[in-house]
Amino acid sequence: MENHLLRIGQEALTNVIKYANASRILVELVYDDTQCLLHIKDDGQGFGVGNLSSLVGFGLLGMSERAERIGAHLAIQSQPGQGTEIIVTVNRERESP
Repeated sequence: MENHLLRIGQEALTNVIKYANASRILVELVYDDTQCLLHIKDDGQGFGVGNLSSLVGFGLLGMSERAERIGAHLAIQSQPGQGTEIIVTVNRERESP
């Protein structure tokens, strides 16, 4: 799980640097016994979110596939001129004592 979250985060940051023209980036990783949340938000130019397969050049399809492999929920919110927000949520099962 950790490796997939790292790669999703790397891809998201690469996208911000290459395409977003952002002046600010927020990266947040929050976890507890039941859930892990990766949150990346920028104030860049944003884009129209449609069919992920049409955005392959941005690595979003790969991010989606990685999230699916670990049973995570990937939410991508973006609009032209409004920046982009990516949230990956993984529900963690508690280990037995």
